[in-house]
Amino acid sequence: MLAGVAGLLTACASSESEKPPQEGSPKSGAELYRSGVIHHPGPASDGCEPRNKIIRHLVIHHTGAPLPSSLTMLQGKDPERSVGVHYVVSDEPAPRVIDMVPESYAAYHAGKSAWLEADGLNHSSIGIEIINLDGNRHPYPADQMELIIALCDEIIRRHGIRPENVVGHSDVSVGRKIDPGALFPWRTLAEHGIGAWPLAIDVEELLDAPVPDADLSRKLLTAYGYRLEPGKDGLRNGIEAFQRHFRAHRVDGTMDSETGALLRALLRRYRPETPLGLPEKTPLKDAG
Repeated sequence: MLAGVAGLLTACASSESEKPPQEGSPKSGAELYRSGVIHHPGPASDGCEPRNKIIRHLVIHHTGAPLPSSLTMLQGKDPERSVGVHYVVSDEPAPRVIDMVPESYAAYHAGKSAWLEADGLNHSSIGIEIINLDGNRHPYPADQMELIIALCDEIIRRHGIRPENVVGHSDVSVGRKIDPGALFPWRTLAEHGIGAWPLAIDVEELLDAPVPDADLSRKLLTAYGYRLEPGKDGLRNGIEAFQRHFRAHRVDGTMDSETGALLRALLRRYRPETPLGLPEKTPLKDAG
């Protein structure tokens, strides 16, 4: 995904000193936050512009490339494909958080994207790129995950980001992106209060419910937040994106009882107004 060599300061970061930073956003240089995260200044990026929306989403990516070439690409100097991101989490023996774009700017990290009613998430989101060659094949090391959890915690507290709005690139760009991959430990994040996860008691109860058909599957996925293309391929891509996040042990694009139970349990917990398409229970008749 990313390629190149390192570079120097330009537009977005140089203009940071000319405009007041967004309230609560990190300052330049290494700074220790309450979460214990130390921020290291990275090369500035042209892949950004002043933000025009409130921050409501946190989008997590893997780079698909090593650290040096990732930092080069994320400087946004390619006129054909200007990209940027707010933070990079390195894969060094002692992982670092590297600041690329100030939070007061929209970084070009999400591209064509949508979540629930939001389109084009660059202006409403913070982006984190994690150095991993492919999160569908390579696990995320424990030391790196510890830092990711601390950084995410810091961001969601600063901006009041809701659990269901902590998403992967594959969630918001269905059929176009597959990162951060099936090996990204979303459940571990949720156990630390970051992101959404269904309640086990709800999943167990809903396993016996009828498997949603194609029409209901599309409605339920859309209600949770996924933006699907029309047709069978669009639905299959949506199911795969959901499974990559919530049922990573088997990503096959098929709606089954487990996938349906997980989806309904998430809706019950985070979108309780959504009809789940469950059969009505027959009321008990009075004896005698």
